Amino acid sequence: MTQPTFKPLLLELLRQAQSSQNAFFQALPAAELNNIGEPDYWSAKDHVAHLTFWRQRLVLKLQALLCQEPQPESLNFEQINPVVFEENRYRSWSEILSESDQVYINLITIAGQLTEEDLTAFNRFDWVHGGEPLYTSFMGNCYEHTQIHLSYYLSERHELERAQEIYEIWTSRVVDAEVPETLKGYMLYNLACFYATHTQLEKVVPTLQQAFALYPATREFARTDSDLVALPLDQIV
Repeated sequence: MTQPTFKPLLLELLRQAQSSQNAFFQALPAAELNNIGEPDYWSAKDHVAHLTFWRQRLVLKLQALLCQEPQPESLNFEQINPVVFEENRYRSWSEILSESDQVYINLITIAGQLTEEDLTAFNRFDWVHGGEPLYTSFMGNCYEHTQIHLSYYLSERHELERAQEIYEIWTSRVVDAEVPETLKGYMLYNLACFYATHTQLEKVVPTLQQAFALYPATREFARTDSDLVALPLDQIV
């Protein structure tokens, strides 16, 4: 049987992330979509504007790659995030949503121009963290980052069951797809961290066991991860 190529699966995951993000926020009451957030309590608009900014940064990096131009300067997220918040705080929901959709279109279009090797080879682009494949930048910026912020939004509003559901559904999409095992392991590792920090300790060990089996390097991450510091990691096989 021929192994399916990864690019169509990646594109589908990106489309699902966009669709799920929009469905999540459009299901909120209209008044909530137009709320003005605070620096320590972001509104729906703030979350989407933040996500869009970092996706746009990936677009700029990918455009530089395709045009064989120097990569844009890296930004310190701790310094830039408050700036992005203030710049977008009073914009309309419709404007922010439109910009978000356009950035997703740009990313999906650019992904379609890249080769399978571009997306999946290790150590291919020196600007990708740790020599990881380029697909990790897409999944990090467009999938995992969205999953995290939807969960933040719910957790801040004390809807912890729904926040957990977001993590589980978004993780299952990846684990059930024919994607690299390292990606499955990475998503399961993050799910285990969510459980560990949200009083679901009985679910942490079996989820970590799956993560370690699929992506052994996560065992080393776990040893210094503050989310998992209370766990007897040496006893998890």
